[in-house]
Amino acid sequence: MDSMVEYRIPYLGLRIGMHEFEFVLDDAFFGFFGHGEIKKGRIDVKLVLDRQASMLVLDFELDGSVELPCDRCGEDADIDVSGEERLIVKMGERTGSTDEDILELGPNEHEIDLSQYLYEYAHLMLPARRVHKNLSDCNQDVVEHLGQIDEEDQLPQDPRWDALKNLNTN
Repeated sequence: MDSMVEYRIPYLGLRIGMHEFEFVLDDAFFGFFGHGEIKKGRIDVKLVLDRQASMLVLDFELDGSVELPCDRCGEDADIDVSGEERLIVKMGERTGSTDEDILELGPNEHEIDLSQYLYEYAHLMLPARRVHKNLSDCNQDVVEHLGQIDEEDQLPQDPRWDALKNLNTN
């Protein structure tokens, strides 16, 4: 991961206290991973790192937009992405994750590579429904076709159920 060197923080030289870092997740960043939903976009990341004697507390703030297919029309749409995440890094005997939010670093480690964490955080912040902000930005041919399908799918009401609607529950 030599091309991802800008997402590494050498923590051994940091004094105890608060440190701020900024990162940009762009097309090149997402392209490096080669898989996942996000291929294009720009997300600005602000990181506040609290260096303590035996651990690091990393608070991430992500804000930006990515390009994904619209769930309504299938055309590319700019989808806003924002949120906060926290990662706790403990100094220990061996390197590995003890929890999804806790990373343990062994005594031979001297830097932390944040690229995979940033990639995952960006994907975790994607909304469940991804559509154009305005319906007018959607492909109108598709929207019109979907409207016709909705009208065709309306099933006629069974008159036997209409009688139940008039029952009084008192």
